[in-house]
Amino acid sequence: MLKKLSLDNFTTFQHAEFNFSKGINIIIGENSSGKSHVLKLAYSVATVWEQCGKTGWREQLVEKLHGVFGIDLLLDLKNSATRSTAERYNVTLEFFVNHKSGSQELSFDFNKPDNITINGSVPHAALVNKPLFFPAKEVLSIFPNFISLYEKYELSFDETYYDLCKALDNPLLKEPNQLLINKLEKIMGGKIVFRGNNFYLKTQNGEMNIFMVAEGWRKLGMLSYLIANDSLKENSILFWDEPETNLNPRLIKQLVSFLVELSQHNIQIVIATHNLFLMKYFDYLIGQSNNKVPAAFFSLVRTEQGVTVEQGERLNQLTTIVALEEELALYDQEQSLMYSQW
Repeated sequence: MLKKLSLDNFTTFQHAEFNFSKGINIIIGENSSGKSHVLKLAYSVATVWEQCGKTGWREQLVEKLHGVFGIDLLLDLKNSATRSTAERYNVTLEFFVNHKSGSQELSFDFNKPDNITINGSVPHAALVNKPLFFPAKEVLSIFPNFISLYEKYELSFDETYYDLCKALDNPLLKEPNQLLINKLEKIMGGKIVFRGNNFYLKTQNGEMNIFMVAEGWRKLGMLSYLIANDSLKENSILFWDEPETNLNPRLIKQLVSFLVELSQHNIQIVIATHNLFLMKYFDYLIGQSNNKVPAAFFSLVRTEQGVTVEQGERLNQLTTIVALEEELALYDQEQSLMYSQW
């Protein structure tokens, strides 16, 4: 599981530090504040962690960063404001690798145009399971033939879509965690099945091609199918970029409730969002649990020195929440307009 991330002059950050919870982690901020960058960086390193120290693993990491960020050179990951002046462009990640080995750290510089320099020792213990990354758009509808097309052609998708399709392509377990799957199927009103190179939602009234299913349900279907094929399980890390996209408030509540329960199965959840309703409902459920659900909230705040990070175990411990400020500002404008018409 992801424990800590430190950044020096990386994309929007001049310096930032994230101390992650083993349960729910919510990264919030306005557009272009770097939320997705944090997820993609941690995911890229986690996917090649098991190769650390082996021949060619640094080249694999560079290649992964290229694929996930969709960049031409690692130079593109440097903070644009300090690109010509900073002496240090560094990334340090620490993971809990397993119960016996505790945590291990990987630190590297990316001062060279397209290479990395390792600082200190190299981790020697692998993560228990491969991480998963859910991009903002679901992939059930693009899955047919996507893997072979991605491997042969230049497509306008970053590598997270390819990785997720490969995870969906795994065979189903004979005895998956049916209790978790049942909760999702109850929300969707049916079961996700794969037949004839396409996904379908199977209900009491028949089967619906996945293209005919609402995108919110497709996202739940991804969760259900990845649990069923053993890709999402205990000791996994789930990175999810803007899960609220194309979800109505009722479905957001159902998804948040499920993710909180998923975290109780020793699955670490790391989410990037700027949706106030989603972050508040996470906070509400964490409060309802009497803080038995480990959680961390991170607010990315733009300053003259770049993006800074505020952190707290609860939402009210953050002093700056842009989404909340905008909602309050709109409320004040509505009140002013109403009084002006009296």
